[in-house]
Amino acid sequence: MAACLEASAIVLMNAARPEKSTCTEDITAELTAASALHQRADYAHSIPLLKRIVQASPGNYLANLLLGEDLFRSGKPLDALGPLRVASEVRPDQMDALDYTVAAAEALGDFAMESEELETAVARSDGDEKHLLAWVNFCLNRFRAVQMALLTSKLGEGPELRIEAWGNSEGTKARESLLEQSVAANPEQRGIWGELGIAQLELDMRSQALDTLKVAEKRQPQEAETERLEALVAASESSWQVAEKRLLVLGSRSPAELEKALGAWPPGFKPGPEVDGTVWNCIRDTASPCPLLAMLPQGGEGLNAKELYAEGRWEQLKALPRSETTESSEWIWRGVAQARTGDCPQAIPALERGLKANDREGSFYLQVCYANEVERVQDKLSSSENQGALHELKGDLALTVRNDPAAAQKEYAEALQLRPDDARLNARLAEAYGMLGDTAHARSFAISALAIDRHQALALQTIVKVAISERNYAEALVRLKQLAALQPRDAWTQVGLGMAYEQLGQPAEAVHHLGPQLAAGYPDPKGALHAQLASALKKLGRAEEAKQAAAEASRLANASLEHHESENIDAP
Repeated sequence: MAACLEASAIVLMNAARPEKSTCTEDITAELTAASALHQRADYAHSIPLLKRIVQASPGNYLANLLLGEDLFRSGKPLDALGPLRVASEVRPDQMDALDYTVAAAEALGDFAMESEELETAVARSDGDEKHLLAWVNFCLNRFRAVQMALLTSKLGEGPELRIEAWGNSEGTKARESLLEQSVAANPEQRGIWGELGIAQLELDMRSQALDTLKVAEKRQPQEAETERLEALVAASESSWQVAEKRLLVLGSRSPAELEKALGAWPPGFKPGPEVDGTVWNCIRDTASPCPLLAMLPQGGEGLNAKELYAEGRWEQLKALPRSETTESSEWIWRGVAQARTGDCPQAIPALERGLKANDREGSFYLQVCYANEVERVQDKLSSSENQGALHELKGDLALTVRNDPAAAQKEYAEALQLRPDDARLNARLAEAYGMLGDTAHARSFAISALAIDRHQALALQTIVKVAISERNYAEALVRLKQLAALQPRDAWTQVGLGMAYEQLGQPAEAVHHLGPQLAAGYPDPKGALHAQLASALKKLGRAEEAKQAAAEASRLANASLEHHESENIDAP
């Protein structure tokens, strides 16, 4: 092998040289041996061998694929990314390396990377059923996670109510009421005042709309929604020139915002044919292309990303060159610009990267984009009459968004009749049964999923939950160790290991797994996990730490009880 390594550079330069045959034969033999080790899951020996092969033959597809897979399976997802990406570039028509890259990103908890790799997988697979469903499931899971995180704060309730309002038909009282509640919860949301005023005007609540407009002009004069409201108020007074001017100013900053304004223009606010003007021609003749939408933004030259964001100049912000050291705040600005111009596939990774800079703004647009992507995939599956995939998607929606396991169980069962050997479907059906309290069926379908794919994490999680509910901590521990090998950084798995070890009388291991997760803020609403940590610490003779953990457990338990009692008092 060493001789082959020395000759490899010469061989690459001159394919006709005799050394190539020798090197190829050596690499083939080594690769055969590595493949056998890989098949036996003997990663301790396969990985060093595969690394030597890749060093000798950097572009070897199979060696890079196996190396990436083995590194991933041995709990090193970050190290796996390099060889997996090489394999994916060498053979872009093969999906295996890209699928493992997605799994590695998931194990690392890098949602931006995971979204990018999933979108690439959908594109390369030409939108096949498997990758479309993987993408939509990611979108649903992230939608729910972002939503729950936002709802932990009072200010986060405002964006959630606003998203709910967007789900209502325009011009409805329910929508206006939700927007009023959104303003009350968080009056600092960009564009919220103009949006409320538009809803009020559409409901002929003129006096309320005028009051809202005054607030919007004072607090958010440059927002697109404020300018739309100004244009609508002017139109309602037949001040057509004023209305047109406001719309043209809006379009000069962002043609995308003008397109939305024209597309949502209420029928009752259109002038008659005697009123001339390009804006009105575009509104009256929706079948023809509007020339205003093809115009470039005007002004804004020399503004930086922050200034363009503040003025809502989305197209100009998107066009700025991106620096290699883009900060979180700039990711948010770019992500919002991409979302506002309808480019959710690009917006999602940018917003995920910038989420820490502005969690409310980022979370709001992430949810909007994730919901849009789910709807887009659902439309595509409906038009293709792919009933199996459509049932699966409906099951995902029922389970993830509506928290309706009974409806999900029915949809997954329908899908499974068409694809009985689908590991994910079996795992999702097991999860639905588990949420319904049917542990027998939950275990059965989870085992079926693992028989098809022994690395099915969701099936392993379901078996863990069933085992813990039955106090079978020995089985739970076995499955949790399998999960830890697949997802070494997963907090739920680490907490589960701590619980199982504590119940099985291994306090040192319990503290090792529970302690860091609770210190990092793992949710413990009733204090049960802190109580287990206190018990394990006490057994280890760490009395002071045990006392502190027990005190925290008591505090959390009391807070939970007080919250429950207050809800009962407030209930009608």
